[in-house]
Amino acid sequence: MKARSFLFAACLAASLSVGSVLAAPPVPSLNSPEFAKGPYSAMHMLLEKTFLNVDVLTVDVRFGKHLHPRLQEIAKGKKYSESVGKQVADVAIQADDALVQLKFKRDVSLSMWIDAVRENLEQARQAGLITADVEKKVSQGLPKWFAALKERGYKENDRLLYRVRADSLRTVVVSADGKILVDKLDKDKVAPRVVMASYFAPKSDFREPLLRSFFK
Repeated sequence: MKARSFLFAACLAASLSVGSVLAAPPVPSLNSPEFAKGPYSAMHMLLEKTFLNVDVLTVDVRFGKHLHPRLQEIAKGKKYSESVGKQVADVAIQADDALVQLKFKRDVSLSMWIDAVRENLEQARQAGLITADVEKKVSQGLPKWFAALKERGYKENDRLLYRVRADSLRTVVVSADGKILVDKLDKDKVAPRVVMASYFAPKSDFREPLLRSFFK
């Protein structure tokens, strides 16, 4: 598992749209009643720097109610396997109603984040997840899009949330004390797909832990 792989997924989708507008509150919530509840409705994982065994962040995924029956049909009564996991991942990648939340377990500088994003953008392009144009746009735009975090970076217990819808992606960064640091609403049909693909791509460090948690 790569120590910095989480940084790509934490930033990629937030940066896809050139035209962004300020989004209104409230902040998206994992506990919102708009999401499905019960078995096969959520995923959770902890990402670690394995060579130091240091907690990096947690990832939680919630799915919309209309996706729940399809996910149940695939997973109910089954144990995790690569083949069944792939079916769930395929649904997740195409999800048009979901929430992904990252909660940082330690401080991460913005420069470290950007360096890791650029490294992983190349890998995503090579895997066919994004085009060369998207890779270039994200790489060049990162310092501007996340300028609010230039000096501060990410601190322990900060949260980064992606509210995925069919034709938009809202990205919110919330500090541990509840201050909104970044709030973007991207009107883009590509951005929602890319944020989900970044977590559930075959070589992603997130894919298997998230999928295994779905079957517990």
